[in-house]
Amino acid sequence: MTEFRDRLVFDLDKGELRDGELRYLMLRADALMGLFKQLPEEARQAALASLGRSVLVHGGNSARTYLERAGADPSSLCGIIAGAAPQLGWGAWRFGPDQTDALTLEVTNSPFVAGYGVSTHPLCAPIVGMLEAVGGLVLGGAVTAEETACAAVTGAGACHFTVKRSGS
Repeated sequence: MTEFRDRLVFDLDKGELRDGELRYLMLRADALMGLFKQLPEEARQAALASLGRSVLVHGGNSARTYLERAGADPSSLCGIIAGAAPQLGWGAWRFGPDQTDALTLEVTNSPFVAGYGVSTHPLCAPIVGMLEAVGGLVLGGAVTAEETACAAVTGAGACHFTVKRSGS
């Protein structure tokens, strides 16, 4: 499969950045996360959750498109997504080895943490949304994704996530 960055088309006349039919937007991480930082805590958590749900839907559409283009089976999707994430500026993604019953993910240099800084609550709702979409495709059904440790909260070098089949 062609690298994500090699498929991008910058149409300067239209002011667009595309990967086929999928349109992307370059945006500074601090500009995006600054929006959340300015909100009161309750509104911030609701807005982050909404962004996560939006990524679940729209990122899920992208994941299905990538999978179809590669002519691959769902078991290869984690590799495809881990390869695309850093090219999108979403940090370095490393999925755990067992991808049959659950997924684990470590993300170093999350743009959501880098764009925000220290927090009392996890910030990587967009990654959670993408993981829920990917997890549903890989594990074959309804799943629940969660951020189990956020570098913005822990001060560690990475954020950690799990995806489990719903009801597990």
